Amino acid sequence: MTPMRKKSSGKKDRKKWGKKRKKKRDWKAYHEKLVRRGELLIPSDKAEEWRRELAAMNEGKEGAAYLYPDQLIECLSLMKCTLKLPYRAATGFGSKLLRLGGIVAKPDPSTLCRRLRKLGKKYYSGRKKVKDDEPLYVVFDGTGLKVCNRGEWMHYKHKGKRKGFVRVCFMFSTKDGELLDFSATTEKVGEQDKIRPMIKRTARNREIGKLAVDGAGDDARNFELLKALKIKPAIKIRKNADPNPADKRGKKQRLKEVRKYKKWGYQGWVKRRRYGQRWQGETGISCFKGYFGEYVFSKGMSNIKAEVGLKAHFYNLLRLG
Repeated sequence: MTPMRKKSSGKKDRKKWGKKRKKKRDWKAYHEKLVRRGELLIPSDKAEEWRRELAAMNEGKEGAAYLYPDQLIECLSLMKCTLKLPYRAATGFGSKLLRLGGIVAKPDPSTLCRRLRKLGKKYYSGRKKVKDDEPLYVVFDGTGLKVCNRGEWMHYKHKGKRKGFVRVCFMFSTKDGELLDFSATTEKVGEQDKIRPMIKRTARNREIGKLAVDGAGDDARNFELLKALKIKPAIKIRKNADPNPADKRGKKQRLKEVRKYKKWGYQGWVKRRRYGQRWQGETGISCFKGYFGEYVFSKGMSNIKAEVGLKAHFYNLLRLG
């Protein structure tokens, strides 16, 4: 009689390695943080501040006066991005908010669209310089945003031409999930082409201690740049990496890392480089798409960049509270 085999569960029996850590969360503070996200949508207590800002904007201005302060435009932009509102519905919110604040003006969709793009371009190109208490562990990752929300069924049914997508790259801090830098390009530009420019820009404004990137960052030029900027690498090495290639020019730092990777093994390398922290990049992208959706509503690359700039600014407001 042959022994009965155990039924497989369909999943590989894999044991998690590493120390099991208990999550410590201040639930009271977390609750207040989620409540503040809702308060950001309707800031009815900002009316006096809006009036002062509007007076400062029009002081010494030549030509037609501004009717709406930048803070109101930012508030309506947040509503549009999070609630996925069309411009006319957003102007309806704006007119009600202005009445509550005692400001006699009625926003129109054209003005809102124009001011929203102007504000978005400012956030896309501008980065604040912040002095950090300690070097940051930074994670680089990228994703794609659809340029059309018509759905896959419409594409299948009508055999339409594929619309493509917008490639967006992010740099997150593992300390609190802050979005440090971002870049939006067409799908023809690869993630590996945006790593070095974003590292340089982030290093000018923040203190980076270590950078984690997936296999897309396994390039000798990235290792040399990190060495020059005194940043420790946590870049995943390819399995077939050769520790002793024939041509070693410009590959010194990468070859050092390849030899360590071969010596320690994957699990040993992950523990020493704390590569497991890279999951926070995936979490950040998931939160970004959860807040604002998986598509962009703007047309044209210039306007799409402005939209991504707005959403990146609002991401930090919502995530950091």
